[in-house]
Amino acid sequence: MEATGLDEQVFRAHLEKGSFQSGIDRGRWRLVSVNWPYSVLAVSAAERDNAPAEYAFRFELANYPAAPPTAQPWDSDLNVPLARHRWPGGRGRISLAFNPDWKNGLYLYLPCDRYSIEGHDGWRSQHPEMIWNPKGDITQYLRIIHDLLNSEDYTGVRGS
Repeated sequence: MEATGLDEQVFRAHLEKGSFQSGIDRGRWRLVSVNWPYSVLAVSAAERDNAPAEYAFRFELANYPAAPPTAQPWDSDLNVPLARHRWPGGRGRISLAFNPDWKNGLYLYLPCDRYSIEGHDGWRSQHPEMIWNPKGDITQYLRIIHDLLNSEDYTGVRGS
């Protein structure tokens, strides 16, 4: 068996912690897979016409938790990025956060995202509650996604 790095060990330990397990128990998210440095996690979404009950996101977790994760919507059945027309859609912050045109759909446009924070220093004071804290765990990012997908701004699948 291949030895795991410290970042993977910490991530797997965080999956066993109460904050992650509580989200599972509440039906907010679930683990789909771990293939280090990637992990696919599914996050539940509010019920909308012709929309899935959850969306999968592929997280890149190298140097976790010191470096913030980055995530993109994922088709876990095909193990490929989610087609642009199937991304979450909606008004306001939904259209910003889940924007397939932002960096070619490789990342979510959120202050907690490793690549999206670059060049957005103002976010640190505008959205301090959404900035990645290396003393926390993956649930920081999952809570933000869950809140968005269960907000009034979320209208369902983008292409609907």
